[in-house]
Parts: sequence; structure tokens; C-alpha cells
Amino acid sequence: MKLLGNLLLSLFVAFNISVLAGTLWIGRSYYPLEKATRHTHDLHQWLAPGAAWGLMLGVWGTGLMVVMLVYTLRKWLIGFSRLGGLGAWLRFHIVCGIAGPLFIIVHSGLYMPAGLISVAFWCMVLVALSGIFGRYVHGLLPRLRGGQEIAWEGAMLEMADLRAELVAETRDDRGDEIGDAVALVEDFVYDARTLGDLVGLAIETRFRRRSINGLLAVSALPFPVRRRARRTLFSQLRLRRGMEASAVAHRLFRYWHLFHRPLAAAMYVIAVVHIATAVLLGGSVTELLKLVP
Repeated sequence: MKLLGNLLLSLFVAFNISVLAGTLWIGRSYYPLEKATRHTHDLHQWLAPGAAWGLMLGVWGTGLMVVMLVYTLRKWLIGFSRLGGLGAWLRFHIVCGIAGPLFIIVHSGLYMPAGLISVAFWCMVLVALSGIFGRYVHGLLPRLRGGQEIAWEGAMLEMADLRAELVAETRDDRGDEIGDAVALVEDFVYDARTLGDLVGLAIETRFRRRSINGLLAVSALPFPVRRRARRTLFSQLRLRRGMEASAVAHRLFRYWHLFHRPLAAAMYVIAVVHIATAVLLGGSVTELLKLVP
């Protein structure tokens, strides 16, 4: 199921990249022109924001921004694991949150929109940027190996399970490298209190990860055992990082919701007004029908 979901998401990403890249390639002689002179270009009747293909880009971009709300709906549906895990839906949410604004930017002809829609545009940009930041903070929270977020007590139990797993995997090895690699996890203490501390924590985690990798590479463990030990130690290190970062990450997440949600709400409201105006007064439906064979 997970493999199928990753495959579908990869195809979805490839499709969106292909459409954007193809549009920019076809319009490579149109988009660099000044806005006032574009009407003289042959492609203006297709690529202008109010033209057939330009409108389709806007429709698709807006659709992506709406569909990404399915992630929020999935979080509310407790017990519907057959619909896919939250991690998979979060990845889909992120893809839509990045691709949607890109389609809207190309729909606008790579020019800054004016008037009320410019407010929605900047809300969209800020929502996308804050979403990237929110994903980073979300990734810092302690999790099980399956991706489920857990509290401090659960993290301690998971650490104990991972420790026992590592002991079982390496019980026949008496090399110093294993002890040094384990110590890199066991003595990992980093009291993160601010956003700057999170940056330091990320650097320290990367350093310890590389050190563990180097120690295991020169150990006497057989390759399959070494690979399992690396996976277990990396899981412990990631969990330890989450435990050290959890307090500041939860605090940042609360602030993030206060910023992200109102901007998203404003963006959707203004987008609805813009779409209604385009349909009722701008002849958008007639233009879109030009794409129908």
C-alpha cells in the first residue's frame, strides 16, 4: 500500500512538473515580453491570464490548493487507516501546496497581479513558505519508526525497545566501534529552547549521524548486521533529537497555527471572489470551452 502511494505521488509530481515545464518551454518567446506588448504575440490568445490555457493553469493551481485540504479532513477521520497514513497525506499536502502557487504564478503570466488578487497572491506565497517551515517543525517531533507522533513517555519506551533491538543485533561483537556508536546516542543531550537552538540541534544530529556511520563502516560486523545496526542507531538518534526538540517544537507549532490558518483563510476567500468575478464578468467559461475538442 505504501509503495503504491509513493508511486502515485511520484507520477503526480512528474505530471505537474511536465505541465509547468512544457508551458514555460512553449511560451519561452512570450513570457519575457513586456506586459504591454504581449498582445501582439501569437500565443497571447492562449497563454494570457484570461485566455484558454492561461485560465486552465489558474483552474488547476486553484484546484491543487483546494485538494490539499484533504489532509486536514483525513486528520479528522480517526480509524480510517485504509485511506492511507497521515504521513502519505502530508506529503501529498506539501506537493499540492508547492505546485499550486507555481501554477498560479504561471497563470498570471509571471507578472505580479494587481488589485485585490495581489493580496491573495501574497497570502498564497506566505502560506506556502510557512507551510515549508511548519513541515520542518513537524518533522522534529518524536515519532515511532512508522511515523506516528508520540508523547515523551512513548518516546522513552521506544528508545528502550530500540536499545534492546541493537543489543540483540550486535551481541556477538565486542569491538569498541559499537560501544562508541552507541555512546553517540546515549550521551546526546541538547537543551533546545529557541529557534536558534533547533539549528544547532540539527547540526549536532548530522555530525553524530556521520560519526555513527563512520564507526560502523570500520566495525567487524557482517554487512547485513551492520546495516540493521545502522538503521536502529539512526532511529534512536532521530528519536533522541525529537525528545530534545519537542518542547520548543510544540511551542513554535502553536505560533505557526496562529499565522498559517488566518492567511490560508484570507487566500481562499479572495480566490473565491476572483473566480466568481472571472466567471460572471470575464467570460472565463467561454475561453475554457476552447480547450474542449
